[in-house]
Amino acid sequence: MSERVSGLANSIYREFERLIGKYDEDVVKELMPLVVAVLENLDSVFAENQEHEVELELLKEDNEQLITQYEREKALRKHAEEAASRDAPIRCQVIVSAHLYRAEQHVAESVASVQSVYGG
Repeated sequence: MSERVSGLANSIYREFERLIGKYDEDVVKELMPLVVAVLENLDSVFAENQEHEVELELLKEDNEQLITQYEREKALRKHAEEAASRDAPIRCQVIVSAHLYRAEQHVAESVASVQSVYGG
């Protein structure tokens, strides 16, 4: 039994003793089992509440970790997108240069082929 419920039970017990001493045992005879049942239920609910508080604390920690991970991944994605946009013109230049080089090679091969046919 929790300390809180135990303290309430002791206070109620003392009050019952006072009533029994003043009036008689019959005054609390029907009430006693009801109060005991209420205290037992209260203790059960109190224990469940403590379990839920522990679970809630664990979920809060998990949530904080997930938020931190999300923010980190979001920052990394932003950085990668910025780097990609900075490098895009350079990549385009490289691609265009490669195409021009291949075109020049093709023209040179064509000229060589025509010269060999016409004896140039």
